Amino acid sequence: MKRTMIIFGVFCLFLAGCTTLETSYTKTIQPDQDDGLGGTGIESTDIRTVSRKMAASILEVPQISRAQGAAPKVALLPVKNSTRFIINKDIFTKKIRIELNQNAMGKVTFLARDRMDDILKERQSKREGLVGASKQEDLKGVDFYLTGELMGLSKANNGDRSDYISMSFQLIDAETSEVIWENEYEVKRVGETGVVYQ
Repeated sequence: MKRTMIIFGVFCLFLAGCTTLETSYTKTIQPDQDDGLGGTGIESTDIRTVSRKMAASILEVPQISRAQGAAPKVALLPVKNSTRFIINKDIFTKKIRIELNQNAMGKVTFLARDRMDDILKERQSKREGLVGASKQEDLKGVDFYLTGELMGLSKANNGDRSDYISMSFQLIDAETSEVIWENEYEVKRVGETGVVYQ
């Protein structure tokens, strides 16, 4: 029994000597800073750049900049992803909405169409007197829809990969279906394969 314990102890020491301790780390970097991981897909820098560019461009559209009376009301439609990357597509329109809300100075109003179920429940509760209502108004109609599409062209050769990505956005008149504004942001990256985007 004693001999078995000694052999077991020596075995454990042997295993401990064979393993190396791996250390992990986490660090905080600025969203526009290169993370050093590589890859050829959409980066946080692209998302921030495209949202600022699109928001500034939308504010120059005559139907927005010269609107008379109440600010035009905009609702977000889903962005279509036709690239090979798995991307949270809503991040684009939401970042554009944030940029516009911060910088538009009342020239645009966004409607929360994606929260309609909750809005209608609350509205019904107010009308039934279950909760207090500060004012009773009709739901606002949408003047324009903001949407977009991500498209890509990819190629690979001997472990190297090239990705061209076009991120285009449109403002669509809700009454006539006319595209009153459209803009695009493009990026092309070349790198090694192996980086996984989520």
